[in-house]
Amino acid sequence: MICSDVSSACIDAEVKPVDSELLEYSSTRPKSAGHDAQAGSAGAARYQLGTPTYPEEEHTNVTIEEIVNLGDDCLGLKIVLTTREASFMGVINYILPASKRLALEKVCNPKTGKKRVGMLNVFFHNIRNISVIGEDKEARQRLLKDAYHEDNRGKQLLMKKLVPPHLVDLGEHANQVDDDVLLGRVQLKPLSKGCSISKDKQDTPPPPARIPRPAKWVVIDTIGDAFKKALSFIHTENVIAMGMEGLNIGRSGTLAWLSAATSTVIFLFDMAKMGPSEAFQEGLGDIIEDSTILKVVHDCRAIEDMLHHQFSINFNNVFDTQAAEVYIYMLNHRGSVPCFVSGLPSLLVRYLGLSPHHLFFSHVRQECAQDDESVWMERPLPTHLCDGLARNVMYLRELRLELLDLILVDLAQVTNLYLGAIRDKDSTAAKSLEPHVVPAEVQRLARRSVINHVGVYDPYITYSRDALKIAPQRK
Repeated sequence: MICSDVSSACIDAEVKPVDSELLEYSSTRPKSAGHDAQAGSAGAARYQLGTPTYPEEEHTNVTIEEIVNLGDDCLGLKIVLTTREASFMGVINYILPASKRLALEKVCNPKTGKKRVGMLNVFFHNIRNISVIGEDKEARQRLLKDAYHEDNRGKQLLMKKLVPPHLVDLGEHANQVDDDVLLGRVQLKPLSKGCSISKDKQDTPPPPARIPRPAKWVVIDTIGDAFKKALSFIHTENVIAMGMEGLNIGRSGTLAWLSAATSTVIFLFDMAKMGPSEAFQEGLGDIIEDSTILKVVHDCRAIEDMLHHQFSINFNNVFDTQAAEVYIYMLNHRGSVPCFVSGLPSLLVRYLGLSPHHLFFSHVRQECAQDDESVWMERPLPTHLCDGLARNVMYLRELRLELLDLILVDLAQVTNLYLGAIRDKDSTAAKSLEPHVVPAEVQRLARRSVINHVGVYDPYITYSRDALKIAPQRK
C-alpha cells in the first residue's frame, strides 16, 4: 500500500477481532505505578485495549514517558516518530525501558509511503516527537498474545529458530520416506527423482585399478577352520581395508559385521553370530592392533570409540581417508579447516572416477536410525547388503594411494627443484652454491625464509647460522 500522506488511508483496512482471553488478560494485568498514576488522565485513557476512542485522522502528540507508562497497552499503536535525522511511521513492536529503546515494525516514510525493510530501533534520547495516528489491530492482537504467553510460561531465553523456506515443507515429511529406498531394501541402484539408470550403464565396469582389486567376498560366521584361514591370509598382507556396521556404532552400540578387504578377497565376519568378544580374542583383535599391517578406514571415530570402550582394543597403524581429505583441504586453503566432512561415496566418485551404480549408499533416517539399522541383524543377511558391505571397503586401498599423491604433491615439487638446483646451473654458478643452504628455488616457494636451528651433533663440527666449519682436533 502506498500512502501519499498521514491519513486514515494509511491505516490497515482489515480489522481482526481480539480474543476474549486477551481482553480479559489486558484488563486484569497488573500495571506499573506510573501507569496507575496516569490511568485517570484523558491522555492515557485513549489507549485501553479495544476500539480507540480518538478519531483515526486526528494526530495525538504524546511523550515517550506516556508511552512507557502504558506498558504492554502501547503495543500495536501506529505512530509517527520524529528523530534528529528524519520521521518514520510504523507500529510499536516492543519497548525496553531498561535500555531506553523502542522498536517499530511495518516502517515507512510518512511523506512518500516508501517501505523500510526490517524493524527500526530508536533510543529514547534521539526521539524528538511522537504522534499517535491509529492502531494496527492485527499487530496488537499478535503482540499482546506473545506478551500473554510470556507472562504465563516465562520469558524465552533463546530466540526462535528460523527455518529456511525451502526446508519448511521438508520438515513436515522428514521421516515419510518410501520403503524401497531405506537401508534394508535398497538394491544398489540409487535413483534420483524423475530419472533412472539404464541397464547398459549398470553393467559398465568401474575404471581400471592402480592396484589389485578384490573380486569376491566370503562370509565367515563361525570360529573354526575358515575363520583361522582368513586370519592367516590377512596376516600375509601389508595393507588391508576395514569397515564395521551395526546398531549405533559407538561405545553404546552393537557390532554386527566387520569387513576386511585384502588384495584378492573380502572377508565379511558375522560378529553378531560369532560374538564380538570371542572373535576379537581369537585373533581379530591382534590384526587391529598389529603395527605391521596398515588398516585403511573411512571415518574411524565411532569405530575406535566402540573398540576402546567395549573391547579394550585400539587401532594401530591406521590411514583414515576422511582425515586425509580434510588435510588436503587444509593444504589447498592455506591452513583453513573445513566445517563438514565428505562421505565415502563422494570421495570415491571424486578421486577414483566411479559411478554411483558402483557404490553402496546407506540410507538411514536420523530420527529412525535404530529401526533402519536393525536390518544388519537379520539372518541370513540379504545378498545385496552383503554386496554393500564389500563395496564399502573394496576401493579404500586405492583411494589411499590417490590421497597420498595429493598429500605429497608439495614434496614432489620440492624434490624436483632439488634435482635441478645444481644440474641446471652453469659451472660458475654451481661452484658458488653452498650445500648447507636451502636452494633459492625452494625458498621462493614460501612468502619468506627464516633462519632456523638445524642442530649439529658431530663433535668435530662447529655450527653457526651462516657457515659450517671443521673444528681442529683437540690435543
